[in-house]
Amino acid sequence: MSSIASDVKRKSSSTKPRKKNSKRKKKSRLNNTGVLCALILGIFALAIIAAYSVGRIYYRDKFLADTYINGVNVSGMTLAEAYKATGADYTPGKLSFTTINSKQIDIPTAEFDYVRNAESEIEKIFKNVDRGAWFTGFAGKTEYQFVEEANYDSAKLEELIKKADWGDTETSDASIELTDDGYVINKEVQGTKITDMDQLIYLTQTRLSEGEFDIMLDEESDCYAVPEITSEDYAEQCEALNKVFDMYITYDFDYTTETLTGKELIGLLKLDDTGKYNVDKKKCMKYVEKLAKKYDTYDTERNFKATIQGKIKVPRSDDAKYGWWIDQEKTRDALVDMLEEGKSVDSVDPIYYSTGYFDFTGVESARSEKDDIGKTYIEVDLSNQHLWYYKKGKLQYECYIVSGQTTSAARTTLPGVYKLWNKQTNYRMKDRNADGDEWDTKCNYWNNVSLCGIGLHDSTWRGAFGGEIYKWNGSHGCINMPYEGAKYVYDNVELGTPVVMYY
Repeated sequence: MSSIASDVKRKSSSTKPRKKNSKRKKKSRLNNTGVLCALILGIFALAIIAAYSVGRIYYRDKFLADTYINGVNVSGMTLAEAYKATGADYTPGKLSFTTINSKQIDIPTAEFDYVRNAESEIEKIFKNVDRGAWFTGFAGKTEYQFVEEANYDSAKLEELIKKADWGDTETSDASIELTDDGYVINKEVQGTKITDMDQLIYLTQTRLSEGEFDIMLDEESDCYAVPEITSEDYAEQCEALNKVFDMYITYDFDYTTETLTGKELIGLLKLDDTGKYNVDKKKCMKYVEKLAKKYDTYDTERNFKATIQGKIKVPRSDDAKYGWWIDQEKTRDALVDMLEEGKSVDSVDPIYYSTGYFDFTGVESARSEKDDIGKTYIEVDLSNQHLWYYKKGKLQYECYIVSGQTTSAARTTLPGVYKLWNKQTNYRMKDRNADGDEWDTKCNYWNNVSLCGIGLHDSTWRGAFGGEIYKWNGSHGCINMPYEGAKYVYDNVELGTPVVMYY
């Protein structure tokens, strides 16, 4: 029992002390948690300090995060890197102009002491950054702005601009010109000469203040005189005028033509800018006068190859009416009408003088540049008192004749080129001349060759022809012929045939 009791006591005594150790352990655990928390807090604090220190060290020579200068992101950049990113480190070596004719003119910036303020402005921002608060950069965007400025010697720049070779071509408007080929437009010229130097200097200074070193000098730069009238402005007018220029009128002179067109035609008109015109009658008359001078053969001396005498000159006379004689007033009026109508004419004859029954014309087929008699004609040699008729160069008929008596000017047959223009039979010849001579007789065949009553007619009252009869017993101016001769002419020679008389 003791032993048990003893054991029990031992056990009892041993149980009480165990309760005291449990309390100690609990207290120990609480102490350990505090230490751990303090340790964690200390470690966290150290981490924060370390992170701050690292950030402080990292940003000590850099811009803070999310930093912008004049819109350029410079986050985490050194000053040198920020210079480069913003372009502040660049100072162009030259100021370049592109002129209106694409010529490039360069002026070195060093020559007018050009210096930018960008680097100094960025440096100011850099120095004012609170790197102790580097972590605030992550809280939001920080923006800085500065005004770009540059310093330079404006007097030097002005002098350099004025000395530069800009060009010396003057500006000119487009113009319209009449040439041999029609109206053409002379294109406008944009000059290269600077007409407003003050504007160029102002423009240059303005662009430099904006940081621009490539300056385009175009029409809108206001440095040049700009054409006020361009080729486009003349396009419709030129087309309208050329419609008139291209109009033509062709005159037919049988062996050749004369075409009125181009500059010569335009010269007869008074045109406005739209191609509308009035015809100048005086100028039209001058043109017709020119045609007459060139193509009229009436009342002119002619070269002729006579049967007996060979090459001779047949003089003009008041009685001889063969040849082409342009009625200038009527031809002028017709020309004015054609021009006013405004249509081209492929072929038109000039209007020749006419009495209504006698036309002052010749034989169309006989016309050439140097002759209008041709190879079909009646030839009367007044010296040899002989008549020949040639057709196409071949002799068809010949006979002796008696011409006007040469003892009187009123009776003398005058030389010249006449034409056969009227034929009659049983014709009554009644007249009176300047000498007072009168006659009244008939012929069987009357072949009229003049307007003054000279005819080739039969003279049955004569017993002989030829020789020198005409000198003392000649006619009153007519060509007296044997009956068969006058009949031959009446029957075989066409009206309009030239009749060449000469001594």
